[in-house]
Amino acid sequence: MRRKKEVTMQFIADQLGISKVTVSKALKGQDGVSEELRKKIKEVAAQLGYKLPGSEQAISTPKNIVIMVQEKYVDAREYTTFYLRFYQKLASSLTRRGYMCNLYPLGSNMPSAQEVNKMFIDNGISGIIVLGDVKKQHIEVIKELNISMLFLDCYNADVNVDCIVTDNYYSTFEITNYLIRCGHKSIGFVGNINATSSIQDRFLGYCRSLMGSGLPINNNCIISDRDDSNEEVDFILPEEMPTAFVCNCDDTAYKFVKHLTEKGYKVPEDISVVGFDNDIYAEISYPKLTTVAVDLDVMTQKAINLIIEKVENGDKDKQSRIFVSGQVIYRNSVSEIN
Repeated sequence: MRRKKEVTMQFIADQLGISKVTVSKALKGQDGVSEELRKKIKEVAAQLGYKLPGSEQAISTPKNIVIMVQEKYVDAREYTTFYLRFYQKLASSLTRRGYMCNLYPLGSNMPSAQEVNKMFIDNGISGIIVLGDVKKQHIEVIKELNISMLFLDCYNADVNVDCIVTDNYYSTFEITNYLIRCGHKSIGFVGNINATSSIQDRFLGYCRSLMGSGLPINNNCIISDRDDSNEEVDFILPEEMPTAFVCNCDDTAYKFVKHLTEKGYKVPEDISVVGFDNDIYAEISYPKLTTVAVDLDVMTQKAINLIIEKVENGDKDKQSRIFVSGQVIYRNSVSEIN
């Protein structure tokens, strides 16, 4: 009887026309292999029933994780930025862990929960990461999905799931304190606190800083950057301008600095401006923005570890909240007026 030929890394390499070293790096989750090639190698290894040395199990076909995010946040024509980078980090980390990553943009035409559940079952979806704030219409569907799930960079009281978020409250408290240490006693806020949970938390941190220093919270100096449905609106400046503004994100801060410049103000000579996120807008702004750096790497790693744990253990309903600290990055958009 003819013995079945053993499947080796060299055999897999020969099938794909690549080196054995490349196959080894791909199957062991090491760097030096593109994600597209790594995916192909794992698919071939699974089809051939290859077993890693020391393992009793064959390489399995990667499980699927869906990243749900508002479609406008990943539209490169409008946003160069934060959530695109976040998604890319998540996709890369999931692939290294043997999972396939699928992007699910949340648009205006959201199917019913029943339709989404069926679609996910048919496509072998094992878990969901909801990235960033989502609209109420999406929440109504998401909370009915019967699948392992976590929220990343957002939370919602209507959905009983784990959340991983930046410590928005304390980080904004810290950056507002920095403005106060620079001598600013009249400080405004730019952002609609009704739009997202993250803006609400950042606003509370701003308020706590002012209150702790005995400074007033002037409602006339709280400026909206968007409406309640998260759509951009024009800035309306107060008649009496403060000496500094805390913006809810770098995108808003970048546009606000341009608006101030068009109105004849100089930043930071006349008005200091700080942001949040430390994304590309903080770098391309003139002057460059003092801001809070969100630790994408730590948030990504915690999210990947947690969603894989939930998928492998079959966990669906939890409600832990994990906070990741931000770090103030000092640049040129703040002046000292002591």
